[in-house]
Amino acid sequence: MAMNPEQDDAAIQNAAKKVASGLAAGRPRTSVAQDLVADGWSHEDANSFVASVEEALLEDPPSSRGSAVKGWLFWIGALLLFNLLSWLFEWPIFLF
Repeated sequence: MAMNPEQDDAAIQNAAKKVASGLAAGRPRTSVAQDLVADGWSHEDANSFVASVEEALLEDPPSSRGSAVKGWLFWIGALLLFNLLSWLFEWPIFLF
């Protein structure tokens, strides 16, 4: 991708954040690329940059939140199951 000399690392990082938030909000690629064109990017560079950010997002989805929720649900379910079995079999142990 051919960049203009005035576009430094901070500008590219800000553009990547802008593109990522636009794509995460469900905006079409063409609309997000048009925002970059309005910021002074060429059409080719904007489309290429949006495609590369989208590819990076698809390769590394934020999975930590989903696994944390599943872990908590598992432990809550196990706690409820243990208390149910304690009640059914009249065990003297209850976990709260």
